[in-house]
Amino acid sequence: MFSDAVVCRDESFQWSRRPVRVISCPETFCLLKQGGTLREHCSLRYFTYRKLKFVWFAELGSFHRLQSFDGNIDCESLHAWRGWTDEQASKLMAVYGANEIAIRLKSVLELVFTEVLNPFYVFQLFSVTIWFSDTYYYYASIVLLMSACSVALDVYQIKKNQTALQRTVHKADVINVLRDQQLQCVSTMQLVPGDVILIPAEGCIMMCDAVLIFGNCIVNESSLTGESVPVMKTAIPAGGTTQVNYDHKIHAKHTLYCGTHVLQTRYYSGHEVKAVVTRTGFSTQKGQLVRSIMYPKPVDFEFTKDLLRFVGVLALIASVGIIYTIVLMTIRGSNIGKIFVRALDLITICVPPALPAAMTMGVIAAESRLKKKHIYCISPNTVNTCGGINVVCFDKTGTLTEDGLDFLGILPTLQQGGICTVELKQARDFDAGHGIVRAMACCHSLTQMGQQLAGDPLDLVMFNETGWRFEESQAVNESERFDILPPTLVRQPNPNGVEIGVLKQFPFSSDLQRMSVLTRELLSNEVILYCKGAPETVISLCRSSSIPENFDSVLGYYTKRGFRVLALAMRLMDTSLLKAMKMSRDAVEHDLTLLALLIFENRLKPQTTPVIGQLRKAGIRTVMVTGDNILTATCVARECSIVDNSLPLYFVESVETDTLTFQLHPDEITLSAEEESRRPDADQFSVQIHQIKPTYQLAVSGKTFDIFCKRFPHLLPKLICVCNVFARMSPEQKTQLVNILQQLDYIVAMCGDGANDCGALKAAHAGISLSGGEASIASPFTYKLANIDCVVSVIREGRAALTTSFGIFKYMASYSLTQFLSVSLVYWLGSNLADFQFLFIDLVLITLFTVSFGRTPAADGLHPKAPNVCIMSSNSISSLLLQLVTVIFYQVFLFVYVAKQAWFVPHYFSPKAEVHPSYQATGVFLISTFQYITLVVVYSKSFPYRKSMFSNRMFLFSVLFAVGISTMLTLNPPAWIVDLLELKMPPDMRFRTLLLLLALINFLHCLLIEECIVDRLLPCLLKRLSRKRRLTTGNSKRTEFESILEEIGATPAWIVGDNVGHRRRFTKLGGFYNNANLKVDDQLNMYLCEQSNYSKL
Repeated sequence: MFSDAVVCRDESFQWSRRPVRVISCPETFCLLKQGGTLREHCSLRYFTYRKLKFVWFAELGSFHRLQSFDGNIDCESLHAWRGWTDEQASKLMAVYGANEIAIRLKSVLELVFTEVLNPFYVFQLFSVTIWFSDTYYYYASIVLLMSACSVALDVYQIKKNQTALQRTVHKADVINVLRDQQLQCVSTMQLVPGDVILIPAEGCIMMCDAVLIFGNCIVNESSLTGESVPVMKTAIPAGGTTQVNYDHKIHAKHTLYCGTHVLQTRYYSGHEVKAVVTRTGFSTQKGQLVRSIMYPKPVDFEFTKDLLRFVGVLALIASVGIIYTIVLMTIRGSNIGKIFVRALDLITICVPPALPAAMTMGVIAAESRLKKKHIYCISPNTVNTCGGINVVCFDKTGTLTEDGLDFLGILPTLQQGGICTVELKQARDFDAGHGIVRAMACCHSLTQMGQQLAGDPLDLVMFNETGWRFEESQAVNESERFDILPPTLVRQPNPNGVEIGVLKQFPFSSDLQRMSVLTRELLSNEVILYCKGAPETVISLCRSSSIPENFDSVLGYYTKRGFRVLALAMRLMDTSLLKAMKMSRDAVEHDLTLLALLIFENRLKPQTTPVIGQLRKAGIRTVMVTGDNILTATCVARECSIVDNSLPLYFVESVETDTLTFQLHPDEITLSAEEESRRPDADQFSVQIHQIKPTYQLAVSGKTFDIFCKRFPHLLPKLICVCNVFARMSPEQKTQLVNILQQLDYIVAMCGDGANDCGALKAAHAGISLSGGEASIASPFTYKLANIDCVVSVIREGRAALTTSFGIFKYMASYSLTQFLSVSLVYWLGSNLADFQFLFIDLVLITLFTVSFGRTPAADGLHPKAPNVCIMSSNSISSLLLQLVTVIFYQVFLFVYVAKQAWFVPHYFSPKAEVHPSYQATGVFLISTFQYITLVVVYSKSFPYRKSMFSNRMFLFSVLFAVGISTMLTLNPPAWIVDLLELKMPPDMRFRTLLLLLALINFLHCLLIEECIVDRLLPCLLKRLSRKRRLTTGNSKRTEFESILEEIGATPAWIVGDNVGHRRRFTKLGGFYNNANLKVDDQLNMYLCEQSNYSKL
């Protein structure tokens, strides 16, 4: 027996039910299995979840995601792959479906129905029904009209977003595909994984993910990555002796992704550019991006949860009112229908239907102010979350530093075995035939786009430094000279200069941290390999005899000062051209000779240091997450103050020994006086912050981070809490870091340029993209000016919106409870407030206040103390309770005081009459109008997250207008208003003046409670109680990261573990460190080292 449905849970713990479907017919179906072979099935059980198909495997007894070519076939087999037959493709199509990213546009009627079923609108409909049955037509009609407008606007926005998303998906095209060993022109919708397609020479938009098996392509991937620089895609190399399975992440330089634009193709003579389809439809990279937009990660924010809890509390209070009403009206003999309506009416009073709409006012205002600063938000719910941000992760290149690089010079290796340290040399200082100049001219991935060179900015700077010319010739005579069509040619500018053909390229890999090219000079038989990459990677491939003795010290000197350093190396191949062309990367990249170090400078953006300083002042932790060298990253972090110069910094590095070893290296470089003067003063950003802070900092590489994740997960939270620099991090590791920070109770913002940060931007509570590519669609915020000024603006507006939401929530809760009390008192008289009294309160006063409340601008700076993100905090609850007690006191006092006046006439109760004007009811109504004004002023807090309420002219006008109207109603209202509001005015003018004075005293009383007790006295008492509880019980309410910092914040000795059976020895590490004391644990070793002084070389 098989089930008809499955229950799925995603990573956000959201559950959904999906029906299981069965495909069965006389013909068999095909599924891909290992090696690209097919497995036939007579029937197929599957379900779809968020556009992905999951298939039942009987032998495994479980559902598994439908497999693609990715990971199912090795690179060697890809080169021998010849595609499918028509019959095989037809069987695969039946399982995999059409190759399309189909985004169904919901009809307007369907969207309206979905919106109306929202609990907010359901409750509003319930309230309107009660009001109509209670003949409260005016306000009910207005609320109904406002709800209809709100639904219409929501439907319009959803429809607009769906249409915009659908536009990003390209329609079907036609393409040449190899079927039955013959070329066929088919629709791209008919492609299946395993098809061999031809990439047209004039370029195309990719409609699937495919891996190149022959030829090269120049691709614009800005639609996916946000990177505007075209990239070169090369044919995937054969696996050679080792069977390496194709993986689109590992082999990204050989993969054409769906949605990207192929600009040019480059191919060998007589052969077309071929690629094998690996993924189709929503399984493609573009499909995953669209899925992330269609099914966004829910915002997990405590504020929203507390809001629902408090609404539950209000509902509980309403239930008490219902019981009170039923008992009171039953005793008075009212009919059941009237009792039922009056009881339900209290629910709509105690739980205001307008609460959700009012809560969005601050967000809408903040979003509007952000838009004026060129910061665009596609997820308004995220704005409030930004108010609680306590850690910001930054990418380095393009985010903190400029995109471009300045070429400073060359440090060549000397014949004596060292590196020249006297002065930096330029390319013009070397002969044209020098290996350094040739390496700089050849070892890159540049391409010709029209009349301009395109490619990586570093490659452009390096090549332009040589002064050579770049050509991509299509001439047949070039193929005869180089046996290949067409090679990339680089020439010296003079007519008789050197001419070199770049015959094969091993592209840069972020995992390998290097790239290489095979070259041959015109009329020469020598094949030379040039390699360029991270120095620590390149020297591992070099002959030890070519590595200078002072290599480590020179490298350390420049990387410590934030310079970008690359190493150049070469190898003269001892094989023929044809053999060299067929060799794998591993077979050619060894026994290299080190040529030189290239020094580049990547300058900080002018906005970087001030912004980091503001964040530090505000007590917000800043973290650098970069793919760059750890020393360079650390120096940049010091320069912009991500690393606190007043605290020691240690590098944590892994070493493969008999047991896993961690090295802990103090970073204690001594800078020259000139360099020291450029470094920001440590005291410049110092501030007294009331939070737990460590007394040291760590920097870690991606390799070590990965080891912590896999082998020491129990130490990972400790590492992340004190590590401010994460270097050599892959995109997946960046995402993993953000997720772990969230698990430690951090509220995380991620700021990146969108190139390698998409995953982290999506995972963070608030992702801020500095790129305009489609990748930024999945990021809540996008900034068009490409600097980190936006981070401060987003947090400022988030704090202001959060403060507004807190204030307006407390005001709406207080307003509903105040009205609930007024109605309860009037119910005691057997009467009710008149319709126009309700209308004046709900429509005139409350609507004016809620619309204008959120328009108070954010404060100019970031306060050191973060705002409270918990509505159910003792501060909020105390405020509401104290204000409620005050409101009750003044209403009950007036209710009783009116009855004691000489002119008072007792109210005559009549079961038939709905509203009975009386002195007591009028007094309660009049005092309550001033209480609504009092509460909105009290809760409209400004400092430290918003500007003064006097800067909000609309709110100020609303308050003055409300005070004027209420004063007029109290002292001398016109006769027509008295009749309209069904008031029974006290005949004594002195009493009316006394009522006005009572309202003023009430205002001062409420203001005193909020300013002195709630904001000052109560926090001090709570702090003392918390400290006392911590001292007596050892327990205190802390976040996860605060508990960890309290445990390990004083010393990094936790890396050693329990120090079981440790011993001492001395070691020297790569020329960098000396006099090291080693402590050995069963699992971990920690080196405590003293770093050499690099100020002099």
